[in-house]
Amino acid sequence: MLRYADRRKGQRRAMHLVRQHSGTRLEGFLLAGDTRAESWIKILLQDELPAESYGRLLLAPGATAPKAIRSRGRQICTCLNVTHAAIDEQLAAGTGGAEERMASLQASLKCGTSCGSCVPELRRMVQAFVAPGPADGLHSPDSSMS
Repeated sequence: MLRYADRRKGQRRAMHLVRQHSGTRLEGFLLAGDTRAESWIKILLQDELPAESYGRLLLAPGATAPKAIRSRGRQICTCLNVTHAAIDEQLAAGTGGAEERMASLQASLKCGTSCGSCVPELRRMVQAFVAPGPADGLHSPDSSMS
């Protein structure tokens, strides 16, 4: 646990770090007073990024991270922490039509298999990916079906 408190400035910060076999990650944080650091600290927490190299810099105020942080992207499946980037990557690797790609997403990433609230967004993403144009053999006004 890292802590910082300055009564005069009315600021408090606390970081709960957990050591794991793969390194140290942030498990929780508290910011009071200057909360601008929330934007970059939240990425460390939500994306479960390694935090050991930050050390006491986690307590630093300000909206800019002391080191570059690369976000995994917008979260689509909250239950299983699956991001837009992971879904795009899986869609690019997959084959078949919309139903096959949706089944592939659910089998590999497990998104859309818990509470189901992300299923409409997943279907939109699959449809947008599968329907780029008539060259892919999907139903289009120019294709004839025999």
